[in-house]
Amino acid sequence: MLDFDRLLPALRIRSGQHVLAWTAAATAISVAAPVCALAVALSAIDFGPVQFWGILAVCAAIPLLIAPPVALFLLSMMRLITITVERIDHYVQFDTLTGVLTRAYLLGRIRGALPSGGAFLMVDADHFKAINDTYGHDVGDEALKRIAEVLRATTHAESFVGRLGGEEFGVFLPGADDARAAAVASALCAAMRASGEVVAGHPLHLTISIGGASHLRTDPLERTMKLADAALYRAKRNGRDRFYIAAATDTMPALILQSDAAPAP
Repeated sequence: MLDFDRLLPALRIRSGQHVLAWTAAATAISVAAPVCALAVALSAIDFGPVQFWGILAVCAAIPLLIAPPVALFLLSMMRLITITVERIDHYVQFDTLTGVLTRAYLLGRIRGALPSGGAFLMVDADHFKAINDTYGHDVGDEALKRIAEVLRATTHAESFVGRLGGEEFGVFLPGADDARAAAVASALCAAMRASGEVVAGHPLHLTISIGGASHLRTDPLERTMKLADAALYRAKRNGRDRFYIAAATDTMPALILQSDAAPAP
């Protein structure tokens, strides 16, 4: 049986060269099919060579005149459709500012990975409103881009990184436990401190706070995210530029298992 999941991407027409190549192929088939069929039929009739080849020439001329413009038009339309669909897919999947996954696509990817377990990290930029108010939204946008770069560069390739909204990001670590989540969160905070000193030529000293929670397979994703959000709130309240990992089995998510900095007095 044909594997359409592999076949369809190969049939996508993305460039003018693809259009010309497929037009040539379609023309060749349009000419060859009737000519071959007619040649077989004529071979059973007593025609002279001139008549035989003359009839075949006429038979070939008709599709040769019709097929190229029709195929060129249809394939050009297919190219436009392919480009449009791919652009829509890109906008659906990736945040236009930071390049990480959109909220909807991130949560969809996470739900697909939940059967194997993992840990969710909720990441928030520290004092982001002050950055926008002091330096302007263009610098704020550059700060968000820098955070996204740090998240992608520091996490494993199998991790899912997305923007939840505003200055808040989400990271899902497939198969990770509390210890792994804490190690990744600590690395992210450290990398952000190093990379966030100067952004867009301004001394922002940009840092992040992180709240995390391991996912229990019996729980919905929303509960894990709520635990991570509560842990993030605790990190913010206790001084920012730090992380907390909440116990996913605890009904009171204020219980903290790990921190990369001592809570502020």
